[in-house]
Amino acid sequence: MVRLGLGIIIGVGLASLTRITRPTVKRGMKLGFVALEALKSALGEGRERLADLTAEVREEMARQQQGADASSGVRVKMEPPAS
Repeated sequence: MVRLGLGIIIGVGLASLTRITRPTVKRGMKLGFVALEALKSALGEGRERLADLTAEVREEMARQQQGADASSGVRVKMEPPAS
């Protein structure tokens, strides 16, 4: 009998706890999804800016190479900066 009463008390307690914590957990999950979408957006924009910058640098290097070849007839080798 004591176990049955304890089981009922625990069951009622967990049920009421679930009613309280469920909305809180759902709210936390929603915030997590919003944060994830914002992060994805920021990373996408960063990736796009990096691709644009890379294209600009390669274009400038190609123009410099063409200018050097045309003016002096000597090839200039462009090396990436040391890290």
